[in-house]
Amino acid sequence: MMVIPPAIGVILILIGLALFVVDLHTGHGLLTAGGILTLLGGGLVLLWAGIPYSGVLLGAVAIVAMLMGGVLFGVLGSLRGLRGRPALTGKEGMIGEVGSVRSPVGVSSSGWIFVHGELWRAELAFAPEESDPRESEPVIGMGSKVRVVGFAEGGIVQVVPTQLPARGQDLEAPG
Repeated sequence: MMVIPPAIGVILILIGLALFVVDLHTGHGLLTAGGILTLLGGGLVLLWAGIPYSGVLLGAVAIVAMLMGGVLFGVLGSLRGLRGRPALTGKEGMIGEVGSVRSPVGVSSSGWIFVHGELWRAELAFAPEESDPRESEPVIGMGSKVRVVGFAEGGIVQVVPTQLPARGQDLEAPG
């Protein structure tokens, strides 16, 4: 019979572990499958090499390979499910949210809005088209609803009104 050196089994086990680690960074899943096969192959080589207690070692290697593979495939599967979803936390998660004005908000004067359960300093992202340039700065009054569209320097939230100011005219009615 041909004698297989035990060092080959150890090398295969180390390569299998390295494939698991590399697959954490790439996220394809193919390297995880290769890592499982390499770990099991390394355990089989140690079994065939005649190492004492190699059956116990093969069982331990098989359990470790299956657990690591299951965990990594689970993590990779959940990461694939999260791709393309909008952020749910931080500043990115606030874009598009609707809040209420707590103190008047203008284009060049900031006020306070309540959104996501917090008070944020806010300013209008742009002046409404209907605003008269002869009037003072356009302002959204207290209690109005605004939508978050971005962030300015210093963490100031940029907002737009959710509804245009009423002038006694329906937008759907002919001009």
